[in-house]
Amino acid sequence: MTPMKYLVLVFFTFLQLLTYAQWQPEETRILNQYIVMLKPGHSVEQLLKDAPNLKIKEALSTRMNIWLLERNTATTPENYLAKLQSNIHVKLVQFNHLVKERSTIPNDTYFVSQWNMLNTGQNGYLPGADIDATEAWDINHENVTVNGDTIVVAIIDGKFDLAHEDINYFTNYNEVPGNGIDDDGNGYIDDVNGWNAADDNGDINSTGSSAYHSTHLAGITGAIGNNGKGVAGVCWGVKILPINYGNATESNVVKSYNYVREMRILYDNTFGTKGAFIVSTNSSFGQDKEHPADYPIWCALYDSLGAQGILSAAATANGSWDVDVEGDIPTECPSNWLISVTNTNTQDRRNSGSAWGKVSIDLGAPGTNIYSTIPSNNYSTMTGTSMSTPHVAGAIAAMYAAACKGLIDAYYQKPDSIALLMKEYLLNGTTWIPAMNNITTTGGRLNLLHAMQNLSNFNCDTCSFSASLQKTNISCYGINSGMLQATVQGGSTYSYHWSDGSTAATVTSLAPGYYMLTITDDSTGCSHILTESIHYPDSIALQSPHIIPSDGLTPGTITLVATAGNDTLLYSIDGFSYQVTPIFSIGSNGSYTGYIKNTEGCVIQQSITVNDIDDPSAPDFNILLHPNPAGEILNVSFTLKKAATLTTTVTNTLGQIVYQSKNNFNSGALNYSINTSKYANGLYYLNITSGKTVRSQKFMVAK
Repeated sequence: MTPMKYLVLVFFTFLQLLTYAQWQPEETRILNQYIVMLKPGHSVEQLLKDAPNLKIKEALSTRMNIWLLERNTATTPENYLAKLQSNIHVKLVQFNHLVKERSTIPNDTYFVSQWNMLNTGQNGYLPGADIDATEAWDINHENVTVNGDTIVVAIIDGKFDLAHEDINYFTNYNEVPGNGIDDDGNGYIDDVNGWNAADDNGDINSTGSSAYHSTHLAGITGAIGNNGKGVAGVCWGVKILPINYGNATESNVVKSYNYVREMRILYDNTFGTKGAFIVSTNSSFGQDKEHPADYPIWCALYDSLGAQGILSAAATANGSWDVDVEGDIPTECPSNWLISVTNTNTQDRRNSGSAWGKVSIDLGAPGTNIYSTIPSNNYSTMTGTSMSTPHVAGAIAAMYAAACKGLIDAYYQKPDSIALLMKEYLLNGTTWIPAMNNITTTGGRLNLLHAMQNLSNFNCDTCSFSASLQKTNISCYGINSGMLQATVQGGSTYSYHWSDGSTAATVTSLAPGYYMLTITDDSTGCSHILTESIHYPDSIALQSPHIIPSDGLTPGTITLVATAGNDTLLYSIDGFSYQVTPIFSIGSNGSYTGYIKNTEGCVIQQSITVNDIDDPSAPDFNILLHPNPAGEILNVSFTLKKAATLTTTVTNTLGQIVYQSKNNFNSGALNYSINTSKYANGLYYLNITSGKTVRSQKFMVAK
């Protein structure tokens, strides 16, 4: 061997040893403890006779003959492990190891205030109301694709504080600042730091009030994580492309989205040498109670962006109404590449000031008391659907950073369809919560971990088979009747492993929850991982019905009072004819049965007794007294449904009766007069009584 070859061999041997030392840190091993699996038919007592320095610490599995043993010897750990491996009674042996929770918690100064990323119950918040960010970051917390594309999220809002220490803003290095020339040929002059669509220039920087909201959104999406300062964004340090639409006109919105599209087209056409690899946009603005028919161009823009592979996250209204009924722009736009978001709070419920829509709104995301960046290197909390949406825009970016090479390569070839696939992975990964059930398309709240796990559904390893899951949701509350069935095409024999331990292709009697299935081709070892959620409708809670007796002219009413979270309920008092209005007319006393049904067809009943229907001949509420104030005469006018005996009484402010008359009247419009010539000036009360019904009016006497 030549000296040079010898030196190279020594060098690479040293590198291998160094790499091994870095890859296997010894501090994870408990050096005096061994986990031992014994051979079938062999006992731990037999082993202890051969190894007197060992003692039993714990039986881990008697069925599988696995024991935790502890040693007391000066022999080096590795030599003792080798000695056990050669023992006739031992099938497998290893060190016991320390295990930590599989999550990545950044060292950012104010991360403890970010309940939306990691909620352990701090400040009375509901544990688990966060997006499982720390577990997702353990899978990946990068901001570039596996092929090296620098991922960009376009945030369209106001101006931005471009000098903020915790935000990684996009810079267009192909543009020379201040020379008045469109250097990169994208149609925009001096767009070094983004674009100001309101003023048609590159002036995007501010530390004033116009930058407060925008900078806060940027931090939620992509604040630099684990940098020892500030907060952590959903996708750590993802490039933020700032765009100012000016908070003014729809035309500025169109210009803003067009800038996004042009930058992505430029990137694709120049193979990444110019433009920006934009995968998502964020819009936290809109128009309340408007409909897509009046905004066709705005809505069509999402399709145009989608054709380039860009998904758009949009905030719904900060108002308590149903978007499907009242309308909202842009979240009612029908584009497949639009993801509409509402606001969840620290208790994993819909913020009472945010809109919903079973058809139009896709999911919820944390948007209440969200701690993030604000101008001048400061941090603060804000609340609104505006804060919910950048979580989703950032999650999309994080998914592209975690995607395998095969998925990114497919994205280059079919950006529109792969973008829709990413949307499907994100929406299928939501955590089902009662607050979102039947008011969003998914019934769920954003879960970054599930979204990343769903990426494994893509056949990155080019397995020779394809697989899918079909589900049947639970039909009624409280019944474990969900079912998931795996279907495989291609290949030969397979193994199934569900997250709940089942090993069959079909699992039944499932409770609500999130399920994961690994399907492995037994011949090749290639696997697919599929995920699905099982939901159930909210329980129906009954309250006492509200009964309004008949007033003599109109029937009485029964109002059924029930809640089921955000589930839509139907009502009936005959068990056959259901209606969305819970109010029913009744004309007589008696026993009634109320029926309440949810959207899954579950029905509960309620018995109702009505025994206080008033005299049906009582006068109308609308008693007209004239003139008022009265002088010598007071005229009384009202209507009777049918003939009745009425008592008319007038009292003064002391409750003294100054007039009383009992008369029989026929049905129809009635008019009669009361002589008030001897009444003192002042306030009086007129009461007309029929059975138990009393109608009253006030009048004045002034002479």
